[in-house]
Amino acid sequence: MSLLGALQTSLSGLQVSQAQLQITSNNIANVNTPGYSRKTADILTRTIAGQGAGVRLSEVQRNVDDRLLRQLQDHMARLSGQKIQDGYLRETQILFGSLADNSSLSHNITEFGSALEGLSTNPSSLTNRSATVESGRLLASQFNFMSTNLQQMRTDADRLIEATVGTVNTLLSDIHKLNQQIAVAQAVSETLPDLEDDRDRLIGKLANEIDIQHFARSSGEIVILTGSGRALLDSVPVTLTHTSAAQLSPTVTLGSGISGITIGTGGPDITAEIAGGRLSGLITTRDQNLVDLQSQIDRLAEVLRDTVNKLHNDGTAFPPPQSLTGTRTVAAADSPSMTGLFRVTVVDTDGVTVETLDIDLATLAPNNIGQLVAQMNGMANATSSINASGQVTLAATGANLITVNELTSAVTTGNVTYGMGQFLGLNDFFEGGPDFANYISDRVASDTAAIGLAGTLSFDIAGATTNVAYIAGDSLTDIAATINGTAALTAANISASVVREGDGFRLQITDADNDNFTITDSGTLTAQINLRAGVAGTAQRIAVRQAILANPGLVAHAESSAASPLAVGDIAVSSGDGAIARSLADAFTANQSFSLAGGLPQRSTTLASYAGEILSVNAAKADTIGSQIVTGDSFRVALENQIASLSAVNLDEELANIVVLQNSYAASARMTSVISELLDILIDLG
Repeated sequence: MSLLGALQTSLSGLQVSQAQLQITSNNIANVNTPGYSRKTADILTRTIAGQGAGVRLSEVQRNVDDRLLRQLQDHMARLSGQKIQDGYLRETQILFGSLADNSSLSHNITEFGSALEGLSTNPSSLTNRSATVESGRLLASQFNFMSTNLQQMRTDADRLIEATVGTVNTLLSDIHKLNQQIAVAQAVSETLPDLEDDRDRLIGKLANEIDIQHFARSSGEIVILTGSGRALLDSVPVTLTHTSAAQLSPTVTLGSGISGITIGTGGPDITAEIAGGRLSGLITTRDQNLVDLQSQIDRLAEVLRDTVNKLHNDGTAFPPPQSLTGTRTVAAADSPSMTGLFRVTVVDTDGVTVETLDIDLATLAPNNIGQLVAQMNGMANATSSINASGQVTLAATGANLITVNELTSAVTTGNVTYGMGQFLGLNDFFEGGPDFANYISDRVASDTAAIGLAGTLSFDIAGATTNVAYIAGDSLTDIAATINGTAALTAANISASVVREGDGFRLQITDADNDNFTITDSGTLTAQINLRAGVAGTAQRIAVRQAILANPGLVAHAESSAASPLAVGDIAVSSGDGAIARSLADAFTANQSFSLAGGLPQRSTTLASYAGEILSVNAAKADTIGSQIVTGDSFRVALENQIASLSAVNLDEELANIVVLQNSYAASARMTSVISELLDILIDLG
């Protein structure tokens, strides 16, 4: 080998050592940089004409295991979604309290029952009546508070979904830019490992936001798909869109007031496909966990309201009021299915019968609310009308007072049968009862699976009946479509829809004009799906009736006589009668029927026990997710350690490598110096 060849060889050693020192110093400088992977380059022999001509470096390489990185990204997508859910569930536990907490829902229900128990033992005590009203007010306020906060939490989650969608779009755009830079470098046979690190770091962040899968093209670009396989970034990134609602309420659900997450404006809705990341946790929180809790407290408030109002409408205070006004809006032509006897009794201030009227509801002609009011208005000592607000009023004349007794009256619509007084809301304790322009069912698991029932739904609209048949093969969606395809119902502006709620679907039937209609069923559909008047959000609306808040003396504790006949001069009601107060108190210790709601199965239990189950189920769900997070964090640490063992910079190793490289550089420099001296000698000899 010539001296010039030897010089070239020694210079290659200097260059390689210098390049390796640069790589090592860069590793050391980035020892604490998140997402940085250790860089290395192999030393290769350089040959010319088949003979060694020094050394050269391979391309700089990253020490990474793509399989482990993908595993960590998938795991972080699940874990970040669980952590979102955990945060909200812990917040609901604070909101709901614990079973041992004196401010818990279960405790306040028990306190209301105790107040009614006290009223039953001394019904003439105004103090006991005031305590009953205050206890009922506190309970209703707690329902309102819980519902309002649940809906605010849903609103917050919806806003975070919009913000997270924006983060996803930004990350996709940034990854796309790195893709372009890496592809350009690879096209000229260069590598940019630091940019690849940056891209991996951004992909990791993206996996925290939404579940993804990805693969590399030969160009060096990364293609990113959703977990379900929809393209998020190929040649260009897509733009996800979601516009958050101003304020959510119990009646607002995905597709019914909540917009989906779509690919582009008007593109496919991928909300239901998102199974990981913060987005998944926020969607599950907004559309399932908090909706389940709302459904559960709605069911409790509904059963509480109807149980108390049913008994309260069959009772009266002493002295009875001079007038009664319904809480329900009705029209004279409303013609619900009415049977049995309903009694109106006018009494004097001592509770002695002045006049009584027993109305056979089945024989009213025409069979509607207007005729009922006309009969009551025909009494010698009472008047009745439908006021400007559409409420039935019933008032005694002169100094007389008025009472009612449900007797055998039964008004049926959907899956609920009311006494006539309760149907009109003449003596409700709680406001926030159902209206009869809206009907809603319990959830069913599928909107497309056959219900397996056959029968006919009869819609009564102002005395006109329209029949809608359903068959065993019909699904909830089919039944809604049949209702919407019935001309008479369409003409009355009555429509049906299937609303997604939590992990199931509800049937909703609505009159757009807010006119009353009633539904009867020849089969068992209304019973199976619990189709009833009203809309979601009972817990947000329930309240003690304003008239009772203003005058606790109106709390019913006695029952107007059901004696037959009840003659003028007979005692109809007495001051010491605590029969209704006793029945109300007993209702709080007796089992009530609860249909399926928010994951709680159908059951028969007490009001307080059901409230306790709501707290217990929520706590159990929070504990389960909490345990999953603890396990998930342990696995995350193990994965990160495994990745770090391969990819992370080891400072001790790098410092030791510097010593080796220094010696190598010094040796190559010495060789270069010697060869340079020899060349100088040769030149001088020449």
